[in-house]
Amino acid sequence: MQEEHVEQQLYSVLVNVVVEKDGKILISQRGLDEDHEPGKWTVPGGTLEHTERSFNVLEETAKREVLEETGIEVEDEMHLLINNTFNHDKDNLLVVAIVFFCRYKSGEAKPLEDTIDVKWITKEEIDNYEFPHPNVRSYVVKGFEFLDKK
Repeated sequence: MQEEHVEQQLYSVLVNVVVEKDGKILISQRGLDEDHEPGKWTVPGGTLEHTERSFNVLEETAKREVLEETGIEVEDEMHLLINNTFNHDKDNLLVVAIVFFCRYKSGEAKPLEDTIDVKWITKEEIDNYEFPHPNVRSYVVKGFEFLDKK
């Protein structure tokens, strides 16, 4: 009997969050010592950790990442804004990116883990910031489009 070789695909689940408060969206500036795109602007987020096991793990990851990176809490209600996949440039790892839209609940936004600055921006200010990838800029644009539909 011949063994069938099955190629295992490695992947990572990335959860990003577009947070809205008073018609503005929160962006954060990556630390200058970060390996990936230091100093560029992004939205809060991080990877799903292998140890996490719970219901609504994507939403819980989103809430945790926003709190860890910016010190604010978001509302429990979240809307799936975008999901996409891409291969990570450095190691060709398949990344499944889930992007949620949610609203600010409490706290004062400040740079914490992996960030050196945070800003609440209007859609007119998007072009004033350098994002690491067109996808990230599109997350912010989609957030404003979602707001306009409400």
